[in-house]
Amino acid sequence: MSHSIDDYKKKRDFGKTPEPSPGEAGARGDEPVFVVHRHDASRLHYDLRLEMEGVLRSWAVPKGFSYDPADKHLAIRTEDHPLEYEHFSGVIPPGQYGAGTMTIWDRGVYEVVLADSGPEAVASGELKVILRGRKLRGEWHLVKTKQGPRDWLLFKSKDRYAGTPRSSALGVDLEGATRSAMPDALEPMTPAGTTEAFSDPDWLFEMGFAGRRAMLAKDGEVVTVRGVRAAVAELQEAALTLRAERALLDGVLVIPDDAGRPSQALLDARLAGENDRPLVFYAFDALYFDEFDLRPLPLVDRKAALRAMLPPTPALLFVDHVPGSGEELVTAVEAAGLPSVIAKRADSPYVEGASDSWREIPVTPAEDAAGMRVGEALTKIRPSRDRSRVKYTNLEKVYWPAEGFTKGDLIAYYERVADLIVLYLRDRPLHMNRYPDGIEGKNFYQKNVRDLIPEWVETVPVKEDGEESVQYMMCNEPDTVRLLANLGSIDFHPWMSRRGSLDAPDYAVIDLDPKEAPFTHVIEIARKTGEILHEVGLRPLLKTSGASGLHIHIPLAEGYTYEQARMFCEAVARVVARDLSDIATVERVIGKRAGKVYVDFGQNRRGQTIVPPYVVRPVRGATVSTPLAWSELEEDLHPSQFTIQTVPPRIDAKGDLFEPLLTDRQDLMDAIDRLQAMMYD
Repeated sequence: MSHSIDDYKKKRDFGKTPEPSPGEAGARGDEPVFVVHRHDASRLHYDLRLEMEGVLRSWAVPKGFSYDPADKHLAIRTEDHPLEYEHFSGVIPPGQYGAGTMTIWDRGVYEVVLADSGPEAVASGELKVILRGRKLRGEWHLVKTKQGPRDWLLFKSKDRYAGTPRSSALGVDLEGATRSAMPDALEPMTPAGTTEAFSDPDWLFEMGFAGRRAMLAKDGEVVTVRGVRAAVAELQEAALTLRAERALLDGVLVIPDDAGRPSQALLDARLAGENDRPLVFYAFDALYFDEFDLRPLPLVDRKAALRAMLPPTPALLFVDHVPGSGEELVTAVEAAGLPSVIAKRADSPYVEGASDSWREIPVTPAEDAAGMRVGEALTKIRPSRDRSRVKYTNLEKVYWPAEGFTKGDLIAYYERVADLIVLYLRDRPLHMNRYPDGIEGKNFYQKNVRDLIPEWVETVPVKEDGEESVQYMMCNEPDTVRLLANLGSIDFHPWMSRRGSLDAPDYAVIDLDPKEAPFTHVIEIARKTGEILHEVGLRPLLKTSGASGLHIHIPLAEGYTYEQARMFCEAVARVVARDLSDIATVERVIGKRAGKVYVDFGQNRRGQTIVPPYVVRPVRGATVSTPLAWSELEEDLHPSQFTIQTVPPRIDAKGDLFEPLLTDRQDLMDAIDRLQAMMYD
């Protein structure tokens, strides 16, 4: 296949597509550019384009990018694109080649390594490049395979940026960061004043340490600790392993005493050369990364970037935070004997000098604080008066590495919504999906909890045909939500029926599962499904699955069986698939779906589960299954918008949009008659 620019022109009608026609691209910079397009076409994929010989050499990457060197993703060589395509984004209309939405996912400059030139490396079938973008950093390999003339493999080199399977260097959107040189001198941001302990979902709360405020700067192989004149060799050595070529971190220098608490006296003596106790730099903010000034970003994003940059070394430690609940952290800090808590607005940029976005909460250490380490104190946080039956453990364990969210962050979210979630779990057999080491560790489902849970948790015996009775737990009170979260069950899986009527579901469900289809198709299919259900006289409810799809619920009057619910949903699904046959299917076999959205009615079975509203999902972003108004089905909707950070304020603003599931019981008889007429139209 030819890869000249003529192939690009032959495939496009420039009178119909907004894509640029080849022309004069204008003056170019000294370094060649790369651009990655997110192409939401019949199948979502990414297009990697490298400036080379006056065009953009292009590869389609169906599974995107991973920073795990073990992940080798297929990259399919496609036609060369004109240089003007570097700046293109827009919607390619139906009927045109590559129809779908094309957006710029990343862009930057690159250099070829281990070869004299890019064209020479491409011709040899092995291209190694260093990318310098907002998401893609460091060395990447493209290797041609023998599977087909256009088939290559793309994978990450084992460099400073390599690590867990994530799609960007920091797991943070750097669009708001500015390209600039690292600032030489910077006045630290400080609290504008003091305040009493408070809780607020818009604030993060950090422990204050007795120590020396300092900034750790890395520029290539040169490391300096601004604000300290004494030699700090152990910090310089540790900083060289930061996952960045250049970085500027804000934090505090600390020396722990024998009880694990920061000691100002020991630190002063060390800086005066009077002892050789090891220094620790507790980092609480990231101000600069490679060529990007991070200060304009919200604090919550800067902290996620900081966690991604820090290497696993005892000399550089991350100052974790408690989102929303300052009074909880004050309790832990009192027990640990630390001097203060610092409250910081989660959305605040970093500014020099005193700022109202930071507040200091002075703390009086508890009388029995001696000997208690910070980590021990954190496990004793008591966010609510009635939580004495649940003792949280391992709050600092990272559950979402790319975002930096911890088990403590998960628990803090469930604390906020426990009373609400219980409404959708009460009296339902439930099994757990446990992730003891976070979303990148091993998980396991657990339903028989006979010997696992405390006596105060209610259970129900369930016997299936030919099997022994299984003792399912039920979540009938907020304490059980807390217990589930502490056991590492990120999401919960209840039945659709309750004890006493296990054969009769309370609602029916249609699950829109896109797999590799674009989410815009899910939105269109959801609209159609909602229109059909409303036309037959029903009042369906809509929510995100929390992962990649949407769930449509129909509350049911008493007396309907699972089989009746399934048959009704199947009829609806088949009408949808008939009317939207180009994007919707009822085909169960994934390989036969041809990239279409699966309209799944098969969840309506005894013993089958569906995640309830407001439950967190074990996927990137810590997304939450979130109720939606039907009017929210706009083109820019995506499940990734709803996370443990964004959902609590949404609930405060909109209330519980799923409440009719508990009260609005609907009879299907008239709807069945109307649906039958619709099926044979």
